[in-house]
Amino acid sequence: MITAQRSLWIGIGFQQAATIADLQQAIAQACNQISIQPEAIAGIASLSHKIQQLQLQAIAQQFSWELRGFSAAELAAIAVPHPSAMVAAQMQTASVAEAAALAAIQPQSGILLLPKQVFRLNQTAITVAIAAPSPDPASASIPSSL
Repeated sequence: MITAQRSLWIGIGFQQAATIADLQQAIAQACNQISIQPEAIAGIASLSHKIQQLQLQAIAQQFSWELRGFSAAELAAIAVPHPSAMVAAQMQTASVAEAAALAAIQPQSGILLLPKQVFRLNQTAITVAIAAPSPDPASASIPSSL
């Protein structure tokens, strides 16, 4: 299990009916898929109005995670591997979870450790993606050549 410093970000999109338990279950399942402990997570990112939801605030408080919100325009500017026309029609961005996870990593570049996963729990849909900062090639040791 990965328990590195808090550098990973969870991007999340969810329907209004999702409960705290639903969100906790989706996040736990996503983290388990790639063997990540909660201690490796820096925070949760989503649309600005979603991070105001009590469900996300409760989860963030439980794990001492930061919350970062982005506008639909900010998320629409992020290139993602799995855009959705349906999400674009509803939210004015083709991605919430993947784009939010990658946006939260900035100003560093990020990579998706877990592309978006859709969890259907109790008649609601929750989409989760997990991003990490890209390895910094400048910090790698460069062998000297003589």
